[in-house]
Amino acid sequence: MEDALNVSTAGNSDQIVLAGAGYAGLHIALRLTAKLRNNPMVELTLVDRHDYHQVLTELPRVAGGTRAADAVRIPLQDLLAKRVHFVQTEINGFDLADQRLLTEAGPIGWGRLVLALGSRPNDFAIPGLAQRALSLYSANDAERVWAAASTALTAAAAHTDPEQQRRLATVVVGGGGATGVELAGELAEMLPEVASQHGLAPDRPAVWLVEAGPTILAGSSAQLIDKANRILSDLGVHVCTNAPIAAATEEGFRLKDGRLVEGGVFVWAGGVKAPELVADSGLPTGHNGRVKVDRYLRVLDHPEIYVAGDLASVVDPRSGHALPPLAQVALEEGETVARNLEAELTGRPLEAFSFHDKGFVVSVGARRGVADIAGITSGGQLAHLLKDAIEWEYRQSVRYLRGWDPVAR
Repeated sequence: MEDALNVSTAGNSDQIVLAGAGYAGLHIALRLTAKLRNNPMVELTLVDRHDYHQVLTELPRVAGGTRAADAVRIPLQDLLAKRVHFVQTEINGFDLADQRLLTEAGPIGWGRLVLALGSRPNDFAIPGLAQRALSLYSANDAERVWAAASTALTAAAAHTDPEQQRRLATVVVGGGGATGVELAGELAEMLPEVASQHGLAPDRPAVWLVEAGPTILAGSSAQLIDKANRILSDLGVHVCTNAPIAAATEEGFRLKDGRLVEGGVFVWAGGVKAPELVADSGLPTGHNGRVKVDRYLRVLDHPEIYVAGDLASVVDPRSGHALPPLAQVALEEGETVARNLEAELTGRPLEAFSFHDKGFVVSVGARRGVADIAGITSGGQLAHLLKDAIEWEYRQSVRYLRGWDPVAR
């Protein structure tokens, strides 16, 4: 691993710094390694707080106890070519005037900067939520969720009162998007099995899915939503829609209509926003603090800075809304940024970003799922297998891209 102080602190046109090793940042690093193999003067530096890449789409499986956390952490040393300087450090801010990335290990100069910092949980200023609920945005978060669920079952087993057992063994998930639905499904399948190991009746654990809007999986087709609801119902998940949370208290989630949803474990999967350091950066920001970009994914008024992934505020011309923070969006944005960086270095025209929706797949439980692909909605085991195939293909792709570089190893 590189020490930040050994990386050039004077930005030049051949110094490309990638901030963040998530879906977008890693993809750009891998693509540029191949595209610039005949341009050895260009320096590529990747900066991240972790020395591994996290497969975030698999976090609900870790949080549901069906996958080990280490299985979703891919060591960056197994993915990056030798020409990519990796700096493991915390990013603290930006010096836009002098073109320096500010880190705990020292400043890193850039000629061109790519911001792919991802996002963080958005608690929408709900009182008590940050203190009462667990988040689900990293492998460490997922481990904590499963550990908390296991601890709650142990506590429930220590009680003789059935009502106390049910309360302690209940997991409440806030947010009915893809992450919340996947987590609720995983837990609904696993908790009864684990409960029996604690001497609890299999009907003691319960899973609640609380969504502020009128439906889960908002924005999906009515057919897909119906199929997902049916699977969740089969699994025993209590789905509560039109149920905005007013506050999170020691007793549970207090809804705006006055109802109290009690439980032993509370998990928040209700949305994301930009990292805090971006708010004070001087960069132009929009909804949820995401950075405004032009059609080439360059920051408005800062053409030397590109943004990709959750942090980029890219408006879909078809809907008029910002594209959602999805892995497939991040990967497509990363591809466009990699092409445009190469184009700048070789004097070719830039490419405008255009998102091509590949469809939507959500696993619901350990064996079933729902999918909308090319206008066709499916549900059941086939959709779950499709989700498995997508995750497998992604893991193969990052290793394949590394293999493009003749000196990768």
